[in-house]
Amino acid sequence: MQKDQWGYAVTTKNSQAVEALDRAFNGYFHFRTDAIKNLDTAITEDPRFALPHIARGILLESLKKPELHPMAFGELEAAKNARMPASAREIHYLSALEAALAGQVTAAVTHYQQIVNDHPHDLFAMRLAQSELFWIGEVAWMRDISERAAAHWSADVPGYSAYLSIRAFGLEENGDSGPAEKCGREAVEIDPTDCWGAHAVAHVQIMQGRLDDGIAWLTGLKGNWSAANHIVHHLWWHLALFQAERGDYAAALDVYDNRLRDLDSPLMQAMPDFYVDIQNDTALLQRLELRGVEIGDRWAPVANLAKARIGNHCSPFTSAHCALALAASGRFDEARELISRIRDFVAEDKGPLGARYAMAVLPASEAAVAHRMNEHQQVIDVLLPARRNLWQMGGSHAQRDLFLQLLVDSAMKLGRRDILIMLLDEIQALGFDHLTERSSYADAVAMTH
Repeated sequence: MQKDQWGYAVTTKNSQAVEALDRAFNGYFHFRTDAIKNLDTAITEDPRFALPHIARGILLESLKKPELHPMAFGELEAAKNARMPASAREIHYLSALEAALAGQVTAAVTHYQQIVNDHPHDLFAMRLAQSELFWIGEVAWMRDISERAAAHWSADVPGYSAYLSIRAFGLEENGDSGPAEKCGREAVEIDPTDCWGAHAVAHVQIMQGRLDDGIAWLTGLKGNWSAANHIVHHLWWHLALFQAERGDYAAALDVYDNRLRDLDSPLMQAMPDFYVDIQNDTALLQRLELRGVEIGDRWAPVANLAKARIGNHCSPFTSAHCALALAASGRFDEARELISRIRDFVAEDKGPLGARYAMAVLPASEAAVAHRMNEHQQVIDVLLPARRNLWQMGGSHAQRDLFLQLLVDSAMKLGRRDILIMLLDEIQALGFDHLTERSSYADAVAMTH
């Protein structure tokens, strides 16, 4: 058997296949566009090498599009018909793909965690675990996986900067801002193209209300992102978020038009409906509208993407944004259809996603529609009891803040100073500092005084 870049055994005798697999894994955890291409090369070099087939299936499933599941199942079958994996690590990967395709995300993560426990340098498994856990709100779990591996890492291990980035984000989402920023900055110092490290630091800065720092940080790094995949859009979204919070709405809207929804870019042409892009676009437009910015006809293309995801229950956080986008475009019948399909899913699903849709996505979606219809008491009635459950839809504190902003806006419109006082206290407790300096909350704070 051959060994990969970390010295772990893989079931093939073909060194070129292993080199291609290494490049694919590196492409994934460095957020580049070449992961699938290199997996294809590995499969061409050794069609009976199971791990590239498994990894390809995992990456297809990770796009959260059920229409890609037949291709992912095809890779699963190809892996089962290939050379039988000889290592427990490869068998865990196979089991993780089976679990993911069955909607059992926590079971899949458990396999990734077992891989990392036994092979702490395996950044492919570590990053997969972090991503899946992040999108179901299990941030303590994702932190624990990367922290447990820390003693095994040093600068001479391949992928060290990527490990620091993964560690940084796990720390940040659990409120450990100082160590998170240190790890993120060190990652970027080692590799200026490290998008995930840049992202982790931006999260620290937005939570701490360091708006000018955040703008300077991302503006200074933007020239390093040319090889990045769709993460680059999310980094631009973070820049626009800093600008919007500072009150520079024109700059934020310029980022939207020229970076987030640039349909001429190769990334958009390759995948115009990436689920995180839908979140980015919806969240920024809604935030700007809450501040009185005229959006014009920008909602319609986002609503078209949202409509296509009616019945797609692979990504809780995206579903709530889709309900919001449809309502914002005045397409209330489609928004109600989306919510109705969520209710059906909640009634039928026996896995970990159904409960999250019930506890977080359903009230967030209903509140988003009610807010757009100016039914502000309904927003309060639906979302106030659910606000402490919103973490279950996944996403970061900085992203889920969108739904808290809707709740705050409805409380302001109803003159509910009592609710505002409670909400602002809770928002600060989540880690949002300097509320009076944020355009999203300054008026609410003033109303409570």
